[in-house]
Amino acid sequence: MASDDKPMTDKPAANEPVPNQLFQWWWLHDARWYQEVAARFGFEAANEINAKALKFVSARVARSVAQGLGKPVDELEWLDVVDAFARCPTLMWPPELVDFDCEPTGPGEFVVHSRRNFALSMLRRAGTLEHYQCPCLRMREGWFEGLGLRPVENRVEQCMREGASCCTFVARVDGYGAEEPDGAERDPEEPAADAR
Repeated sequence: MASDDKPMTDKPAANEPVPNQLFQWWWLHDARWYQEVAARFGFEAANEINAKALKFVSARVARSVAQGLGKPVDELEWLDVVDAFARCPTLMWPPELVDFDCEPTGPGEFVVHSRRNFALSMLRRAGTLEHYQCPCLRMREGWFEGLGLRPVENRVEQCMREGASCCTFVARVDGYGAEEPDGAERDPEEPAADAR
């Protein structure tokens, strides 16, 4: 066998990283980066920079998802839009690091339940969880932006950092028939958005 030939096998060589190891090493770097910035400049700076960086990366990830959809997101059925949103975190973390589900709850509405988040576990072990400000909403802003969606609601309903059994996020997106906020009635002269 030539030196550059590799055996036909799914198992990587001992010195070759498997994809999930690459995720884990990168996010270990991210965790160490956060701790070092916090030690040198304070947790306020670390939290602010972390949120900005995650929003940037999230938008880039979502743009790559949008490019693979085959048509503009506003031409998709609502269930396909929710599936596209759910694809974004799977490109950023393997299931060993995060565990979540993304569930449509009505036209233009969906909820996400996150049951495992490696960042919270690492921060707890480092003894700095109490100083951490979750960047989740900023990260979700990046996914919405990258997909070309206009959220009219993006909020945390409960958070594991605050003692909940899971993190729950609620979203409503403009243009897919979501109800008006706070029970407001739509202007009868204004055409209703189609529920997709």
